[in-house]
Amino acid sequence: MDVAPLDMLGMLDKQYAQAIPGQLAAKALDIEYYFVSETGEGPHPMTAGFKLVVTHSISTCPPLDILLIGGPVPHYRPSEPIQHFIQQQYEHVRALLTICTGYIPALYSGIFDGKTATAPKGLLPMLKEEKPDVKWVEKRWVRDGKLWSSGAISNGMDLMANFMREEFEEQRELTEMMMGMADFVMRGEDF
Repeated sequence: MDVAPLDMLGMLDKQYAQAIPGQLAAKALDIEYYFVSETGEGPHPMTAGFKLVVTHSISTCPPLDILLIGGPVPHYRPSEPIQHFIQQQYEHVRALLTICTGYIPALYSGIFDGKTATAPKGLLPMLKEEKPDVKWVEKRWVRDGKLWSSGAISNGMDLMANFMREEFEEQRELTEMMMGMADFVMRGEDF
């Protein structure tokens, strides 16, 4: 489900929206996805045996507009090169979004330092103790500037819906139409 928010964002893509009659399709975006791993080798294993086709290594990935970090296994710790990649990308991205345990690479990269963030509810007590320099809150999703974090895995959809509404103002009507077609029920930030 960590990749489901990408499908939601993909509903704003011109290829997807071309079937929509009228002027709304003209508001669609050109979206290009990059799936990045440290070495560029793939496919990259995900939970439940799902494998993601890798398009770039951290050294070949171009500057990104949006960096979405899906959740790794909870014991994952990012390597120094991964941390450096996240730090470099964060300097110029429009937004960095973490889904569920996707907070781990961003946290260890220092991106959460001094920020308000969330993570899976069950981990928040431990995180508040271990990482007190982050203002941890129990929410479905949180935005602190260009950093967006979600709680549990299903909250990634809530995060993406709100991100699309806030960040793509010109596509607001298209966003609402697509969410209606997807039968997505909007939930607020609070549990």
